[in-house]
Amino acid sequence: MEYKNILNILTPCGLNCHKGKQLHGFEEFWQFLNALCNPDKVCHGCRQNGGPPFCSIRKCARKRKIDLCVFCKFYPCKWILEIAKGYPLLIPDGKRIKEIGIDTWIQEQKERGKTGFIYADIRCYPFTIPDE
Repeated sequence: MEYKNILNILTPCGLNCHKGKQLHGFEEFWQFLNALCNPDKVCHGCRQNGGPPFCSIRKCARKRKIDLCVFCKFYPCKWILEIAKGYPLLIPDGKRIKEIGIDTWIQEQKERGKTGFIYADIRCYPFTIPDE
């Protein structure tokens, strides 16, 4: 998969928000993202100004000019640690990206999706993303 296309399905924090069930099985997570966005329920993704406008993670990634937080020297930072309370596989997945590379990780995610895995099934609440 082309890097640009990979970035369209990964949030800066590292969550995989691909909406295709046949590929990943993230419908519930995608619906959640859509609900955070504009009234017509179309999420354009974090990189196209979708998602919560207050997201400190996205602001930080832009400021540091990094595509994915896993490539930041401060990873995992306080914001990643906080959101990881809600998504316990976030940091292990980030470490896996660094270990095997993003292309191989995406292939693993396709296989994970075939098992019915959905990030929304394992999220834990409450968690908040601290302000800057």
